[in-house]
Amino acid sequence: MRQLSRLARLPLQRHKASAWAENAKVLDWSRRFSAISAAQVKELREKTGASMGKCREALKEENGDLEKAVDWLKKRGVRSMEKRSAESAEALLSLGLDRAGTIVELRAETDFVTRSELFQQTLRHLAQMIAAAPDDAAAGIEAAMNMQIRDGPNRPPQLRTGATLSEALLELGSVLGEKLVLGNVHILSPPPGGIVAGYVHPKSVDSMQGTGRMAGLVSLRSPDGLGSSPDAFHTTASRLARHIVAAQPRFVSVDSIPAETLRKEREVFKAAHFEQIGPRMAGTITEEVLKKVLDGKTNKFYQEYVLACQELVSPQVSSEKKVVPVAEWLEAEAKQLGLSRILVEDFKLAVL
Repeated sequence: MRQLSRLARLPLQRHKASAWAENAKVLDWSRRFSAISAAQVKELREKTGASMGKCREALKEENGDLEKAVDWLKKRGVRSMEKRSAESAEALLSLGLDRAGTIVELRAETDFVTRSELFQQTLRHLAQMIAAAPDDAAAGIEAAMNMQIRDGPNRPPQLRTGATLSEALLELGSVLGEKLVLGNVHILSPPPGGIVAGYVHPKSVDSMQGTGRMAGLVSLRSPDGLGSSPDAFHTTASRLARHIVAAQPRFVSVDSIPAETLRKEREVFKAAHFEQIGPRMAGTITEEVLKKVLDGKTNKFYQEYVLACQELVSPQVSSEKKVVPVAEWLEAEAKQLGLSRILVEDFKLAVL
């Protein structure tokens, strides 16, 4: 009888042991999850554009290693376009194009404030003010915060002239009831014989002109100068800026990709390919075949992230139902304007 009693208790003991093991796994997972800081998640999100949840998951899987987390996201096809569907950004962008192109990011605590007329008026004035004196803000955010507010036709009366930008934002925050923070400031000066143009995608139909959540700047030049039609040259630059906002490239040309970046990308392609075909096939693949596979994936990477290799996103081209790479389109534009070449010097992109 005792023997039966002992045997009868065994399943219960096993169940307890199993439950304890599962609890231990949960505790271990919780420790790993909680070890990932909000700052790490924010940094990975800004680097990749993936959602907060995906960034946290990647960092958790890679024990907080940022570079490995980037590779983890790439292997699983998490693309930067996720940023568009992420939670509402707490900022707007504005563009000023006086002597230089400028994208200014201003943050508030709620989307309600960023939609207000006072907030958007302030943002437009700051962008125009910084565009008129780009050297003052080129040293970074701290230097920009020490700039003095200047008067202008679009300055809201609540933005006090003579105050530093830091003081003015503090005062304006008390009016709006939320803390205002100056985010990134992107400045792009026109090259010799060239021009800067930009595009801001509106946040909503009632947004003020020049404000939105996505903005791009591009600087173009030609060895022949602006030619006989500077307005047409500017139109070309504006269309390319619009493309940059839509396609979100990372590099101007293939040659501008850092060697280390390209090496890491090919390592990710290789690991993803081996994972796809399985260990048995991976052990039989030749170097020649592997090189062709990696070259093919690299070319797709160029088409997705290199401005010159991307398919032009443009209503005019789309209506013709023809795939036109940006480099080919610029050649056609140069010919139409009577120029030998149109060269892309640089671009800036901000997506919130």
